[in-house]
Amino acid sequence: MTLSSKVWGIKVMVSKDGIVKTVVDVGSGRIKAIIGELSSNGETLKVLKYIDGPSKGMIKGEVQDGKALSKSIQDVLDKLRVATNEPINSISIGITGEKIKSRTVNTELALDEEVEINDTHIQKLIEKAEEKVFTGEEQILKTEIYNIRVDNSGIVKNPIGVQGSKLQGDVHLIYTNNETVSKLIATVNSIDVDVEKIILNSYASVKSTLDEEDMRMGVALVDIGEGTTDIILYKNEKLIYVESIPLGGRHFKTDLMYLYNIEEEEVADEILDKYRTRDIGEDGSIYYTGCDKPIMATDLQRIITARLKEIIDYVDSTIQKSGFNGYLGKGLVLTGGVIGDKLINVDQLLDMINQKTGYVARKVLPPNEFSGLEKADSSMATVIGLFYEVMEEEDRKLKTGSYTHQDIEVRNERKIQPQEDEVSKILEQHSGEEVEEKEKGKFISTVKEWFSHFI
Repeated sequence: MTLSSKVWGIKVMVSKDGIVKTVVDVGSGRIKAIIGELSSNGETLKVLKYIDGPSKGMIKGEVQDGKALSKSIQDVLDKLRVATNEPINSISIGITGEKIKSRTVNTELALDEEVEINDTHIQKLIEKAEEKVFTGEEQILKTEIYNIRVDNSGIVKNPIGVQGSKLQGDVHLIYTNNETVSKLIATVNSIDVDVEKIILNSYASVKSTLDEEDMRMGVALVDIGEGTTDIILYKNEKLIYVESIPLGGRHFKTDLMYLYNIEEEEVADEILDKYRTRDIGEDGSIYYTGCDKPIMATDLQRIITARLKEIIDYVDSTIQKSGFNGYLGKGLVLTGGVIGDKLINVDQLLDMINQKTGYVARKVLPPNEFSGLEKADSSMATVIGLFYEVMEEEDRKLKTGSYTHQDIEVRNERKIQPQEDEVSKILEQHSGEEVEEKEKGKFISTVKEWFSHFI
């Protein structure tokens, strides 16, 4: 977070001519949105309103039912409009999903003569790296450059202004496919709202939770949400690896439904809610509407623990795959909706992670340091980070007269609207939740052995 503490003051009134922005975290379980205002002099920032609501149509970070998802987003935005009397014609949104890729490419840019390195040369270096990786079907989400050298020098922290005829560096590209981005934008455009920026969810979570020491010494942030678990690694204050896996809190429910042949989600929700509130009989059973046989609380705990172990396995393998195992001096940091869910024992989870990875793990909450958002919890890490990122860009614009390079190209197409049935057809193309046999295979094999003794 680069804005000063003065910017986040909680007692200063926001000027009427301030910059108002809206950010939306489009999750698989909930839609979370913040509308806030930065004063015209960049000195004060305030959250005008935070609203969340149910999310329908987003599965594992992918748009599966565009019509249902657009309705979910619209419901939240309408509540913001009523609460703030702001029109909200454009928003910035986060993006996640297993189609997000992370790759580092060593790239060299030869210059015609010795010149002073500037931003244009940096951008050309990035473009050369993209040429080595991309086929034309990708969209950049974030770039990072490290190990930069000018001519045959040692590593240069900031090459801008350095004289040289050759620029070299490791360009880290984080990207996804065009279709994923297009479907998300089309979903928003279908409710007559533009998309200003698309920001990587895990990067947003970093903005709201980690400090400079974490990122300098090396850390893995693990954001466990409803449909996905996002993993992002930092070292020497550089983003070095990103991955998103299609596992999250929703699997506690789907596992319960699968193993007990429960057909209605409402029934599974009731069972999980009773477990959360410890509404458990003296015999250790959870009784629910229409049940022929209650579910033992210890059995449900085993189901949840088995799924958590699978998530931990994925986190561990991701760190191994990144090549930075052993370099994370600040260990693992956990945030996200699941971390605040009473379904899990967080202390037990942290211990399980330590035993599996060898790293110290801790949970972290986003800050409660500015007006309008006094009760932030771990499920709000991403939406608060989106707000930080967007408003930091606006603050930078006020101070320098220009934004930083916007990696992802946002193409809104709401000026000429297709009919509703055409929109649905576009958004729902290739939709339909896939059968999760591959995902279930590993998990079910670990559960069935003990589970057969309890049914």
